Amino acid sequence: MSETGGPIELVVLTERPAVRNDTATDLDVVVEIRCRAGSSARESGDAMRMNLCVVIDRSASMNGRKLETAKRSCLDILGRLAERDLFTVVVFDGQAEVVANPQMDRATAQERIRAVGSRGNTNLSLGWYLGLLELQTHTTDRHYNRLFLLSDGQANAGETKRTTLAREAAQSRDLGITTSTIGIGDDFNEDLLEAIASGSGGRFWSISESRLEDIIEEEFSGALSTTLDRPRVELTLPDGVVVEQELNMLKKSGNRYRIRPLKGEDMFNFAVRLSIDPKALGNEGTEIGARLYDADTLVTSATAAVEVLPVEQAAATPSEPLVVSVVSQYTMTTSDEEMLDKLDSGDMNLMKRLLIAEVEGMRHVTDALEAEQDTARVRYELRNLTNRVMVSEVSMELTELLEPFLADPDVTRFVSVWRKGLRQEYQRSSIRDCSVRGSDEGMVVDLVARAITLGGELAARYPDDAETIGRRVEALREYLARL
Repeated sequence: MSETGGPIELVVLTERPAVRNDTATDLDVVVEIRCRAGSSARESGDAMRMNLCVVIDRSASMNGRKLETAKRSCLDILGRLAERDLFTVVVFDGQAEVVANPQMDRATAQERIRAVGSRGNTNLSLGWYLGLLELQTHTTDRHYNRLFLLSDGQANAGETKRTTLAREAAQSRDLGITTSTIGIGDDFNEDLLEAIASGSGGRFWSISESRLEDIIEEEFSGALSTTLDRPRVELTLPDGVVVEQELNMLKKSGNRYRIRPLKGEDMFNFAVRLSIDPKALGNEGTEIGARLYDADTLVTSATAAVEVLPVEQAAATPSEPLVVSVVSQYTMTTSDEEMLDKLDSGDMNLMKRLLIAEVEGMRHVTDALEAEQDTARVRYELRNLTNRVMVSEVSMELTELLEPFLADPDVTRFVSVWRKGLRQEYQRSSIRDCSVRGSDEGMVVDLVARAITLGGELAARYPDDAETIGRRVEALREYLARL
């Protein structure tokens, strides 16, 4: 059972509707938030406003189209913000500088943005820190804070430790600041940008130069439709019910799970494994509950009923495929770092075995969902799973294609790009961004197209292997036709 709070629905789903009455039972439970706000979140006169900072790498490698596109996007954003919104632009190379801030009139801000040129090194952390400071300086309790960080190069000055940046990102999230990071091209450090985004509840993007404007627009439109800026979920469990295992990657503040900002047509869910003692319940039914907060304000609540039945009857109750799907995706996400490690070490054999197990598991879940009633929620879940299976299947083909040629410099460069794409997909899963957008599918399309081109080059370079390479390339063409 759920209670709706306007455009926000909170749902508690249990793996089964009953537990056995003779012994303690583990029961997987999913808490899901469904948002249907669209663009209405800002229509009310009392709605929160945006305090946005765009931090742009202006190092020498950004010269040309990349920097000009970033500047054009900033000018577009400035023209679309409402009067009470706040906008800051920071640029960095070896140093960092505030180009535009909310105290400037728009004409001055536009002139200063247009005048930005490229130069110097890449002190990414310094630019990000200055952006965070500017947001804190200008915000009020009527603004939510967003930062977009754009870079195309390796951070070669300032703080470059992933764990440090992740910790500072989490601290900034405690202050209400969310950072989304956009890595452009082939040469940036995806681990640093992903750590900043994940730690603060934002998205990490790995994109080609041609997609920069689209991603900035996507992030900006999402920020405009923010529904809950600092959501928290608290479980309400009766005596005899305890959390046995966290099947999620969420941090907790007190007894509340901290969740990334929710926006527009968004969905977020997470799982826990409960241990239920029927004796403590007196062999009677009970309810598993959850409360949704925005910061400390209660938004809505929901419960799910659980019966206590004899073992035969409990075992005969139907399972909930959506719960199985969410739990399976969590298990899959926990193996993502291992797969990246295998890719880094060149252990394609073990990486392929991990991918095979992942695909088989996801197909089992997909089959169970397809047997369910055709609802919008099931279709939404199937699209998410289908995209993840496609990424894994493409990766399996790539391991077959590339393994014999890992010493080839062109293959080494491609693996670096492939890794960035995997990091993007894995980060989407880890923050439970369940929507699959055209930009996510575009990442797979770009990767496969690039692999097909590389395959042709390898066939010409290694004629003895040309037939095998051709089969792999043909399989990739078939995937590209389906995308």
